[in-house]
Amino acid sequence: MRKTYKFSAVLVLFFLSVGWTFAQYTVTGTVIDSRTGEPLIGSNILVKNTTTGSVADLDGKFTLNISSNNEAVLVISSLGYLSQSITVSPTYTNLQIALKEDATNLEEVVITGLASSVKRSNLANAVSSVSAKDLTGTTTVQTTDGALYGKVAGATIRSNGGAPGGGLSIQLRGISSLSGASQPLIILDGVYINNSFQRTGRAAVSGAGGANQDDGANRLADLNPADIETIEVLKGPSAAAIYGTRANAGVIIITTKRGSEGKTRVSLSQDIGFAKPLRLLGVDEWSEEKINFFWSGDSEANRLRRATELERFRQGDRIDYEDYFYNNTALLSNTRMNITGGTEKTKFFISGNITSEDGTVKNTGFDRYSIRANIDHKISDRIKMSVSSNYINSKTDRGFTGNQNNSGASIGYSIAYVPNYFDLRPENGVYPTNPYFAENPVALTDNAINTSEVNRFVQAFNLDIDLLKTSNSFLKASIAGGLDFLQNSTMVYLPEFLQSQVASANPGDLLLGKQESFNSNFQAALVYNWNLGSVNMNSQAGMVRLDFRNSSLFNRGRGLVPGQTNLRQATVQEINEHFVSEIQEAGVFLQQEANWDDKIIGTVGIRWDKSSLSGDNSKLYSFPRASLAVNIANFDFFNSSVINQLKPRIAYGETAGPVAFGSIYTPLQGANIGGLLGSVVSNQFGNQNILPETATELEFGVDASLFNNRLSIEATYYIKNAQNNIQNLNLSPSVGVNITPSNEAELQNKGFELGISGTIVEKSSFKWFSRALYWQNRALITRLDIPTYILGAFGSGLGTFLYAEGYPPTSIVGTPANPDNPGGFTFWGDAQPKFNMSFFNTFSIRKNLELSFLLDWRKGGDNINLTSFLSDGGGTTNGWFDDDDGDGIPNGRQRPPAPFNNAGRWVQDASFVKVREIGLYYTVPRASVASAFGGYLENVKLGVSANNVFLFTKYEGYDPETSTFGARSVDNNVDIAPYPTPRRIFFHVTLDF
Repeated sequence: MRKTYKFSAVLVLFFLSVGWTFAQYTVTGTVIDSRTGEPLIGSNILVKNTTTGSVADLDGKFTLNISSNNEAVLVISSLGYLSQSITVSPTYTNLQIALKEDATNLEEVVITGLASSVKRSNLANAVSSVSAKDLTGTTTVQTTDGALYGKVAGATIRSNGGAPGGGLSIQLRGISSLSGASQPLIILDGVYINNSFQRTGRAAVSGAGGANQDDGANRLADLNPADIETIEVLKGPSAAAIYGTRANAGVIIITTKRGSEGKTRVSLSQDIGFAKPLRLLGVDEWSEEKINFFWSGDSEANRLRRATELERFRQGDRIDYEDYFYNNTALLSNTRMNITGGTEKTKFFISGNITSEDGTVKNTGFDRYSIRANIDHKISDRIKMSVSSNYINSKTDRGFTGNQNNSGASIGYSIAYVPNYFDLRPENGVYPTNPYFAENPVALTDNAINTSEVNRFVQAFNLDIDLLKTSNSFLKASIAGGLDFLQNSTMVYLPEFLQSQVASANPGDLLLGKQESFNSNFQAALVYNWNLGSVNMNSQAGMVRLDFRNSSLFNRGRGLVPGQTNLRQATVQEINEHFVSEIQEAGVFLQQEANWDDKIIGTVGIRWDKSSLSGDNSKLYSFPRASLAVNIANFDFFNSSVINQLKPRIAYGETAGPVAFGSIYTPLQGANIGGLLGSVVSNQFGNQNILPETATELEFGVDASLFNNRLSIEATYYIKNAQNNIQNLNLSPSVGVNITPSNEAELQNKGFELGISGTIVEKSSFKWFSRALYWQNRALITRLDIPTYILGAFGSGLGTFLYAEGYPPTSIVGTPANPDNPGGFTFWGDAQPKFNMSFFNTFSIRKNLELSFLLDWRKGGDNINLTSFLSDGGGTTNGWFDDDDGDGIPNGRQRPPAPFNNAGRWVQDASFVKVREIGLYYTVPRASVASAFGGYLENVKLGVSANNVFLFTKYEGYDPETSTFGARSVDNNVDIAPYPTPRRIFFHVTLDF
């Protein structure tokens, strides 16, 4: 009996202990928007300090099992909202959670380096973030770089023209190099992608000059903007130092969208729209009086010419050629489909995009086909893998605009000289000869070809391995990398019957090009997170390997058999260009982060790089960085009902820009010597002692949040010094060569950036969010160890740029001569704006209607407007025959400033105010959608939007942001007969299933 009792007691204790061991309770709840009451689908609910969590469903509901009988802290978060922490227990398991929008983005996680990220509230640098909503939420953008206009303080963006397919230049915090790269490094999901301005060949065929006048596109145009989740912009060396050799001009980190756990969702979006020119300049009317003046003179030739022109004027129809060529309606279409979902183990995001956009110039357009698959898979509890695959095919017809010199292969250049009474249109299929210029631009537009086709594949991978986990530390290995393969096939064709070709020795011109690049990068890092008392330490160490292979081949044929576009059918065949380069770079990095209770956050790091481009390709160059941020509002002594965050910060960093390929070698050029093929030394002597261009930056700033985090202020001042700038050093004639690249200059940029954003009004039926950005930059050449010189644009007679110690490189000088000034010419302007501002507002009306708009303001900054130079020469400038000062000389022959008709005539203030984006969207109530479609359709969103809506400026060109040399470092403000910028209007519908 006693034994039975003892056994029963043991059995009871066993079951009690098992019951205690497996004790748990279930928490349920709903997550909603605190203002609208709408469910926050996909919200994350995580048990603090564990990996246990759940995701809110379509109704915002969640269920979570707590594997203990004790209290637990749940962290509830949703993108764009402030996180909440709630303590639950077996007696408190039913939650109603209302999250407030994060108007100040304090909870946003910012990618700051190769293996690091940080909450914005702890950030020690001014890193600009552009979210998916900022990027494409207001209107449909054609290219990703075009979507950044007005959204990044410190960014100066210029376009090469309004042709379909983009073509933009981005400079961050001023000029980074006087001759080298001033374009930021672009990283897409960890892949170092090619964003080069690629040649089309138009400038060679038209005689305009180098490839920088091709009106080409940057290859960031290949990306589908709707795939992007966030863009982080590291604007200077203090933030970008960990990227080392290629970060002189800043770094743009693009992260694409990824799947989330839960039901598979399908989203289908269709945008239909049209485009018209944003601005046309108008043309001057002709009269008999104007004809008599324009072709004045008593010579027999002048009398015959006047008679001919008067006869044409009396018989001809009036044609506005600007309207004829540019003022066409372009149809626009953008179709997108996303599929996203997954389980706790595997998540996916799959997207497809078809963009088809006509140009406002006949026979121009842009088509892009893109497919993406992003997969995240948890191999085990310790190993996670992510892959991103993106294939793009794009086709661009850019037409013929911009500069030209001998072929007439530019519409704007030609029509500048054609009076409106002469008809260039074909009659019975025959194009008349243009007596005013080298080409009939109607025949050119109808028959010539300028196309490119891009095939591109970008593959990224990331593998995270948890090597060690303890109660207060973890060790993680991160292996990442990828490849970017790009092939660009171009064709420029001028048929043999064009007027300019008939006049040439070998009519019919064809240039075929193929450019390929293969970028690959591999990165491995160890990340050790541990606690030193109350200080959280994050240690990182890793290595990087970069490989870049580029090749280009352009073949040209002239004297084509009529109707042929086969090079073998050309009388004269030549290899116009053949270029191959291989570049290898490698680096190692160390970084230590310390965070004391979100109060004091410090970072120190260093990277060492070597490159095959450097004179000593085995030498490791070091790039240190350090930063410190102090969250004063998190200290116990700070007590304010108004200020929620007050964070002074300071950061320092060093970066470099790569030496131009081939600078260390003396190149050979092909030559025919006595009828035999041979090689001769070029005029450039290689310099094996050349150093990379380097930069240092010291950044000071303060961030503040006020009124319960409804208002945010971010202010930054920076000093960026660029050393070892490469210039051509002129050599003694006795050497036998003319120049050698050498480190002869230093450049300084100083600037200030200010951002103010917040929720002005927040009611259940109305919300108003506003953001204002202000930035300015001043550049100065602080050292120049070669003689002062002028360079850029088209010489002193039309305006050029001064390179002199103690002066901004953006100084525009030109005739008349002034020996008292450096360089010997008159100062006429400065390309650097006095300041830039942007102003974004969004209004949420009730729960379903949203209105947004973005204004851009640039004050100051001069352009060299050679479009006016052309039209003045041809007498077609609007108001050419007006006489403002009444001295009997028309404006077109005498323009200020005095002494008239000098270079200052073409240097014009390019200040503007532009309504960049407007969008109005209506989301159909979910209940209405559910009742109408029986649950098959979950969401319907309708909208109308526009970009480049209005332009207010006194500048006398099509767009003050356009430049023939947009991709150049310094003289990127020269305007020559560009493709007019379009105004784009869209109608939208989005269906979520």
